[in-house]
Amino acid sequence: MKKLFDYRFTVGAIAAFSGLLALACLWVGALAVEYNFDAFSDPVLTLQYAHNYMPAKWFNLLDLFGYYLLLLPLVFYFHQQFKYRSPWMPLITFSGVAYVLTGALGAAILTALWPEQMQAYLAALPEEKPLIGAIFSTTTLLVTKGMWNILEVLFAAVWWIGLGKLLAGENKAMGVLTVVLGVSTLLDAMGNIFGITFLAELGMNVYLILGIAWPIVTGIRMMRGSGAGRSAMVQNQAETIARPPEHITA
Repeated sequence: MKKLFDYRFTVGAIAAFSGLLALACLWVGALAVEYNFDAFSDPVLTLQYAHNYMPAKWFNLLDLFGYYLLLLPLVFYFHQQFKYRSPWMPLITFSGVAYVLTGALGAAILTALWPEQMQAYLAALPEEKPLIGAIFSTTTLLVTKGMWNILEVLFAAVWWIGLGKLLAGENKAMGVLTVVLGVSTLLDAMGNIFGITFLAELGMNVYLILGIAWPIVTGIRMMRGSGAGRSAMVQNQAETIARPPEHITA
């Protein structure tokens, strides 16, 4: 019970839980479109499964918390851990916060939009359905292509690649995993910006998988080393503060 009040342990537990929610998000999303994964990239096709409006709502809610909001404590934990190690840390942390908030805003919009529009589509007359479909498709594309797969993933790339470089100094495997996750989001962004579908899909698929694995692995490591890890972190920060400014490197 005492461990629940340990900052490192609590942040690790929240991170691991976010990964589990992200996993549940993909599972519920598959149920919502009845395992027709083409529907994830085609909003009009998604409306063919309008009767699954409740799973669609929970898909976006799980996305909101799993892939985004529950990562905020981790963003600020790493800021505290590395803020004296690199002058780039404010930018890295800003990018992490921007990634979380941009993604969460998009998920919140779809949480409100999808169930309402899906139910309206089910009850609509045949001549009304094209208009509902156009509104649904336009709004969904604004979120998925604009907010998520261009803006959000650019912020995510800066956060994870920058963080991975710093983590590699303590644990090479975690550093490499974090950088790979960041590179996957960068590929997603570049693929969508330049219209290279294969690149965008590769980056997104790697991100969706590592976006589950990374917080779970990170969270478990933090929980296992909560006591000693916290003492080491405090000692490391104290030593870094004591160094002359010229010894603080990027």
